[in-house]
Amino acid sequence: MIKIKYSNIPIGANRFTFTLRYVYNIVRTAYYFKIKYPWVKYNGFVRVMKNTTFTKSQIILGKNVQFGPYCNISTNVSFGNHILLAGRVCIIGRNDHSFDTPGQLIWDGKRGVEETTNIQDDVWIGHNCTVLAGVTIEKGSIVAAGSLVNKNVPACEIWGGVPAKKIRDRFKNEECKLKHLRYLHSLK
Repeated sequence: MIKIKYSNIPIGANRFTFTLRYVYNIVRTAYYFKIKYPWVKYNGFVRVMKNTTFTKSQIILGKNVQFGPYCNISTNVSFGNHILLAGRVCIIGRNDHSFDTPGQLIWDGKRGVEETTNIQDDVWIGHNCTVLAGVTIEKGSIVAAGSLVNKNVPACEIWGGVPAKKIRDRFKNEECKLKHLRYLHSLK
């Protein structure tokens, strides 16, 4: 028996339609990660919208991870649990090609070391964001739409811009932040 939480049902949707979409997502996820992208490891419910791609890298997905349409995951990434990626989010390499050798084309440049990107629990990454390899987006953080993340984002902060920088804290005070982090820890 499938246990479905209806707490985030879209406005105007009914439970029957929501349930059908939920089951369809399970089937689509099985197709994606058993047939199309078998190198991606996943540990629970994952929702992948159309035209999202995963290059052959070390990609690990926690439970309750959602990819909006047209996402591109093209570097080593470790995703925690309860993560939302809006559409057109790209997680890309940082040192893909060397370009500083005189007399050598960028095309022929040596590849850099692939760093692993870590996206921890309860993170929301907005539409059209680019996240460079090697950064950590800590628990409870939000990245605003259109941002370029090129450095680590601390826990429970909202970042945005190009390059991304802190906009504000997610919670009104340190006590609320710690309460939320304790809650996330209790879910394990």
